[in-house]
Amino acid sequence: MRKSRIIILDDEPLIVDMLGRFFGQKGYEVVSHTEPVVCPLYEKGAESCEQTFPCADVVITDLKMPKMSGIELLERQTQRGCKLDIRNKAVMSAHFDEDSMKRIRNLGCAYFEKPFRLSALLGWLHECEQRINLSQPLNVLE
Repeated sequence: MRKSRIIILDDEPLIVDMLGRFFGQKGYEVVSHTEPVVCPLYEKGAESCEQTFPCADVVITDLKMPKMSGIELLERQTQRGCKLDIRNKAVMSAHFDEDSMKRIRNLGCAYFEKPFRLSALLGWLHECEQRINLSQPLNVLE
């Protein structure tokens, strides 16, 4: 049986490091970057997700990222067939404007306003874990 994999995306290295260590201590396999380079729909601009399996069990992205916002990334993933359930994705930010909140509601993903309590993330992760099938393989990340 594999570990649950969480992808953390934030342009602030300190947040990436802190969340990476926190989730690693909780037993997750952690993949973290300051840009969403692990997603083929990001840099390569693929027209559709050609992966057979999801790349992760959970994704947490910052709102303000280089090249595109976290919401734009999640919208692109949804439109192009990402295999990960949108309910297991979240956006975090110190400020959400009205448009961002509308887009998040339309997507159906979670959101966390910085600063947030790690206990709030753990509560949401508990909900995500109900949707994770650890017998299903994940896509191998390059």
